[in-house]
Amino acid sequence: MDYDVILIGTGAGSYISAVRLLKHKKKVLMIEKDKFAGECTNYGCIPSKALIEMSESVHYLETMPGMNMNYKLDMKEWQKWKESMITRIRTGTENLCKSLGAKIIYGTGKMVDKNHVSVNNQTFSTEYIILDTGSSPVKIKGIDDVYYNREILAVDSIPEKLVVIGGGYIGIEMATAFKKLGSDVYVVEMMDRILPEIEEDLARSVDKKLRSLKVNIMTGSKVLSVKRDKKYKVSVENHDDITADVVLMSVGRVPNTGDLGLENLNIALDGRFIKTDEHKRTNVDNIFAIGDVSGAPMLAHKAFYDGYIAAENILGNNVIVDYKAMPFVVYTDPEISFTGKATEKSNKLPVLANPRSLTMNQMDGFFKLYYENDGTLAGAGVAAPRSSEIIGEMTLAIEAGLTMEDLFLTIHPHPTVSEGLKDASDING
Repeated sequence: MDYDVILIGTGAGSYISAVRLLKHKKKVLMIEKDKFAGECTNYGCIPSKALIEMSESVHYLETMPGMNMNYKLDMKEWQKWKESMITRIRTGTENLCKSLGAKIIYGTGKMVDKNHVSVNNQTFSTEYIILDTGSSPVKIKGIDDVYYNREILAVDSIPEKLVVIGGGYIGIEMATAFKKLGSDVYVVEMMDRILPEIEEDLARSVDKKLRSLKVNIMTGSKVLSVKRDKKYKVSVENHDDITADVVLMSVGRVPNTGDLGLENLNIALDGRFIKTDEHKRTNVDNIFAIGDVSGAPMLAHKAFYDGYIAAENILGNNVIVDYKAMPFVVYTDPEISFTGKATEKSNKLPVLANPRSLTMNQMDGFFKLYYENDGTLAGAGVAAPRSSEIIGEMTLAIEAGLTMEDLFLTIHPHPTVSEGLKDASDING
């Protein structure tokens, strides 16, 4: 065999798999058709959080009592910085893989059979294959020439008026950020509420804040057409037409399964996703699929985990997936996070009771803990500043089988946002 393992795609999961395999002296080939490190690093998680961080900083100072803001935003200069930051991350991961011995080829990889992959008119033999080709934005027939995540994160000026089609987490994150940077924002969502994929009380806290920011939210509404001349004209069912500078389409993502050669091996699908077992194996025993292409949730940290599981099984260890506590974060205002599962028993503490949040001039949101009848922690939903930085504590507590009392007896530093978790765990006080 030319290689022990060939990875098609170099996203979050592939990087973890490759490093794990290389450290165990496996011969690895990585194939990438675009940029190393995948969608998250280059066009999604990383650049979007950079934009959100800037918008939050501006808004924080604008709304802090006693502040008198006068600033000028140069988006072209910011884009240069953003690209340099992404390049630093991308080259760092690529160079690590190379230093450990990985061969990297740029081109479109396709499976010829279970032991052969072709790329750039070359064919390589391998014992194992890992598929990590990610996902792409859903496109709606008849609605063309609009922005998607890549385009909206590459703008060189803040649009005066922005229409966001889709009230899911990506759309709402961008709506929040651009509103805080000065755009007049409209959100159109077909469902009866924004963020329909997450718990309703978490979504409600974000809806309330967006409306206070004067974001125009149209739920239960359907976009009939989008036409573009010098500007966009968006027709929405039962609403007046909207004239906008930019239209962002954000109605979900689909796995990238085309041109992989799945049909050559009769690899089973689960809907649009590649079907895998608890070891991340497909129905062809030496082929694995990880990350977005292997099923929801489409999260980079889920791909990291999948990549580890696949590598361990290739190394001969019988390791299975356990998504008992999979954290999910939406970088809005307030920042909302969830992990574990919701149960009938819960305890809730308002952000107003958290001194650290008040020092940040943040008063919206809550800490909500779910638990079993015996007091064992089952889940957590947090709408609070920097909740993404504390949801890991709850994920660990749930995975470890800790109780509400265990959390309450854990000394937390004061004043911190994480204290809200401790205080919410007091069910006997």
